[in-house]
Amino acid sequence: MIEQQAFVRLVGLARQGRDDAKNRLAREADGKLRAYIYRVTLDHDLTQDLSQEVLLEMVKSLHSLNEAERFWPWLYRIAQSKIQQYYRYKQRKAAISASVFYEDFLSQHADHHQSDGLRQLLEKELSKTIMTAMKNVKQQYRAVLSLRCFEQLSYPDIALAMGCSETGARVLFCRARKALKGQLTQRGLSRGLLAMCLGLFGRLTAPAEASSSTVAVTAASTKVGLSTTVLAAAGTKLGVATVAAGVLGLATVGSVAVFSEPPLPQRTDVKSFHYTTQARNRDPGAVSSLSKGAYEQWYYFPDGIDGPLFMRMQRWDPRRTRKLCAWLQNDQANYYFHGGEEQVYINNYRLWLSGLRVRRLPTDTAEFTSFLSQVEGEIRRVKYARDHKSGLLLDAVDHRFVDTMGFRTNYEYNSLDGSHFLYEWPSAVPIIDNRDRMHARGWTCFRIEGRLNGQTVTGRGRVPFVYDACKENPPWLLLNIGSDLRIIDTSEAAGLCRPDGTLIAAYPAGTFFKGLARPWIGMHTVDIVRRDAADRRIWFETTTAGNEKDVIIALLDKRDNTDTDLIYTVDLQNDIIESIKFRRRNADIGSLIFSYLQDIDQAGDEFVEPIVPDDAQVPTQEDAGILWLIDLAQGKLR
Repeated sequence: MIEQQAFVRLVGLARQGRDDAKNRLAREADGKLRAYIYRVTLDHDLTQDLSQEVLLEMVKSLHSLNEAERFWPWLYRIAQSKIQQYYRYKQRKAAISASVFYEDFLSQHADHHQSDGLRQLLEKELSKTIMTAMKNVKQQYRAVLSLRCFEQLSYPDIALAMGCSETGARVLFCRARKALKGQLTQRGLSRGLLAMCLGLFGRLTAPAEASSSTVAVTAASTKVGLSTTVLAAAGTKLGVATVAAGVLGLATVGSVAVFSEPPLPQRTDVKSFHYTTQARNRDPGAVSSLSKGAYEQWYYFPDGIDGPLFMRMQRWDPRRTRKLCAWLQNDQANYYFHGGEEQVYINNYRLWLSGLRVRRLPTDTAEFTSFLSQVEGEIRRVKYARDHKSGLLLDAVDHRFVDTMGFRTNYEYNSLDGSHFLYEWPSAVPIIDNRDRMHARGWTCFRIEGRLNGQTVTGRGRVPFVYDACKENPPWLLLNIGSDLRIIDTSEAAGLCRPDGTLIAAYPAGTFFKGLARPWIGMHTVDIVRRDAADRRIWFETTTAGNEKDVIIALLDKRDNTDTDLIYTVDLQNDIIESIKFRRRNADIGSLIFSYLQDIDQAGDEFVEPIVPDDAQVPTQEDAGILWLIDLAQGKLR
């Protein structure tokens, strides 16, 4: 390959129409072009055909290239268009059986590469694993990985090649990287070997004339946090030893350093995580030992581990060969993509688990998880491994399903950012908005009416339904208990007051939303209430109501002999609390009824956010979590 400056001059001469320049440009571009097309299609015959078509198109279209410096992204754009056109026209999937694919790869590669070291490397199981993993990610992902890691293109250039925005290119690369890591870890490779595996893939798929060169994948291109460049094995004994050591997880082989996995973050430092699990098929007539499918899940915490979360989930068939439906719950709304109908639905509610079990997170503490297992029962035949330093889950092996024996879940931390949770279904996909007016607005006001221990209870407040709405319309609560107690909770502070405004006790902001609906934090109300209960080790029972739209959650306080219970009625489809009943020693002592405003234009001064009095003489009390509702029922909240 000629140097960059000379290459730019060559492109300029070819654009002027000189045949000798066009011919030389085609020869110079041929090797890299064939390598790129093969890395995307993984089909040698198709690569030969398409590379010729792309070169012909290149020669005919050079006049449309405005900047010679951007020749390569422009050329890769033509190649990507030809690839997509081929599969659309043929109505074929870009996949063949793993065995046929790998045998074809071996035979074709052996013809082009004569290196004894490479022949030895091709016999290794590692190369087969990496090539098969690459085959199982979609074409777009292979394309963006090739452009970023092997061609070293910037994101603006990738955007040109892929026909998308720069942000879209970044998001696509992030997803491609995660998809490949998932394929590699599913096949037993360490999570810290992504750069090494990419480098080896680049070496294995390099054109014949590059067989003696080393393919390097930089830390900057993969963004996996490595402090130096990771080189692919180059078909030598040293290269084979290095790769083998990495797979075995060794720190060094002789004097050769091998990158080990980075240590897990502390729980408070977690910003995101990703994992894939199997779910039991509960459909009528389904065989109970078979998996319903693999559920790949991504979570992101914009404000830290104890704040709101975004969630994305992709449902696969049990063996992860075919995508089915998908969900996205971000700062804007709750989206569901129906794979069969090819439509996106926007819903009022966050996703709940079909068996009505409490949603658990790999960042939950061992004590919290153990309590949930006591209440709901253990998931048998699933073995979890937890890191003893951070307390985070490392992995799990699921032995429940005969069609996916020994399914391994690997938990990956801090590998995502907010760009992974953007809405990105194609604009041509129809959108069905099922939200009511208040959920479409993103927030609303509510009223509370009821009685408790013979006293009248009235209240009002504001609730955001999505994270984005919290910025301008944060949550607040004002609750009047009889004529002598007022509970106030705002985004700034919380407290107990007398009707004249005297502050009795100060609390951290958000204290009195514990045990209430908080949909803006990213979980369904049925999970929020039960996780609040589990946080304070309050037992609960979950049942479906007779109307088939509500769920009843009974919280059973066993801390003392007072036997105070809270009975919640939760509307599943609207993701809100309808009522809370209070019982003491099996006798009803009161209830709170919640009503929500669809329209707020006529709300008036009733819904002006209250202010917690500022009194330095009153110390701030500890947040009691959901126990404040039980203390209120027992008359202890004073």
